[in-house]
Amino acid sequence: MQMQVEIVDNISRKLVSVLLPAIEQSQEVRIAVAFVSHRGLSMIEPSVKRSLQRGAYIEFLVGLDLSTTEPKALWTLYELSQHEDNIELYCYTELGPSVVYHPKLYITNAKEEVTAVLGSSNLTSGGLKSNLEANVVIRANINEEIISDVYATYNKLKFDPRRVEPDLEFLQLYEQLRERHRRREQSARRDKSSRKLMSEFREKAKTLRRPTPTSRDLVGWLRLVYEHLPEGEFTNQQIYAYEDEFQRYYPNNLNVRAKIRQQLQYLRDMGLVEHVSQARWRKV
Repeated sequence: MQMQVEIVDNISRKLVSVLLPAIEQSQEVRIAVAFVSHRGLSMIEPSVKRSLQRGAYIEFLVGLDLSTTEPKALWTLYELSQHEDNIELYCYTELGPSVVYHPKLYITNAKEEVTAVLGSSNLTSGGLKSNLEANVVIRANINEEIISDVYATYNKLKFDPRRVEPDLEFLQLYEQLRERHRRREQSARRDKSSRKLMSEFREKAKTLRRPTPTSRDLVGWLRLVYEHLPEGEFTNQQIYAYEDEFQRYYPNNLNVRAKIRQQLQYLRDMGLVEHVSQARWRKV
């Protein structure tokens, strides 16, 4: 498949018209968005369910902002994840102003032909259909270097330490916090009960499971490097020995050693290798 690039702005073409067939035809779907609304999720939910019925694996990485991300949408995803083996919901737990979780990334994989959407559209009705947006749609084989980089970006979002797998209590706490925020109670941030509720939410987040890396998370460069790692400790130089082999996979990459080091850092962040000392690692 020759790589194709398209701009989707919801004017000449709606993003929902790109996502629905891509989701339905895929064996894997990964969605990382800052915001999800009930109306936005309902636009893709039938396609998600049909894809699950065909045996697809689906992940959602969702931000919590006390405003746009609606509890009703989270409950829908949570219920799906409880009744279907192949769908996972993860939430970004930081609610403070210091860090803003703001990605809009959609990845589908149909027999190693990947469609990746990167841009401005959240999983809301406006983002998918009515807002003026700017999204780049890339269609390419999974072995293309740009697709490897897309998956690497997704993994950085997935394996961020603030990412958790929500449970019933966690979603109930978020729903209560959002309702207080929505009502705009007077001096809500100084209100003792509001501060207590936020404290409970943050303490609960610390107890939840984090995503665990699987073979599904290893794509492109990441899989290539990982499969060449020896057991136990190893050095950069040992992996550089495969430089010519890696170059054959990605002939347009002119700095293979830098790419190797980058993948080792990604693998470290995923918990698959440990950094022992300068240029020395250990496979976990």
